[in-house]
Amino acid sequence: MLKQNDCKFSLNKNGFLQAEINGENVGRVKIVCTQPLTNPYEYISVISMEDVEHGIIKNITDFDDEQRELILNNINSRYFCPVITEIASIKDKMGSFYFDVVIGKTPKNFMVRDLTKNIRQQGKTVTITDMDGNRYKIEDIDKINSKSRKKLEPYLY
Repeated sequence: MLKQNDCKFSLNKNGFLQAEINGENVGRVKIVCTQPLTNPYEYISVISMEDVEHGIIKNITDFDDEQRELILNNINSRYFCPVITEIASIKDKMGSFYFDVVIGKTPKNFMVRDLTKNIRQQGKTVTITDMDGNRYKIEDIDKINSKSRKKLEPYLY
């Protein structure tokens, strides 16, 4: 497990996250959540751009404010997840599902393949992953309008 005294994060001259781990400059790194939906700030992997894992951060609260902000900025840029506020339609065309939704007040459409793998419900939260790997979230299935809920319910497992 990586602690604050084991590693130091900073931004390189191009604004990308880099790390020094156990006194060694490992260069540019990416922060990958091992449990992004259930525990987004615990058990975080620090991986080089060559896909070498340099360690796991047990919890970002183990880091001071400056280091935690660098880690969070990297996580937030990687795990951006728009919140769906309304579902206008879901159309099945030859096994691909076309979603027309509203995010805030902005219409958005995307395609989902293999609904059994790409729509997940945990409690009242529903996460939908499109064919490009983008994630969308309904924070509380009970709080979206009933028309939207009825369009989605047949696809929840």
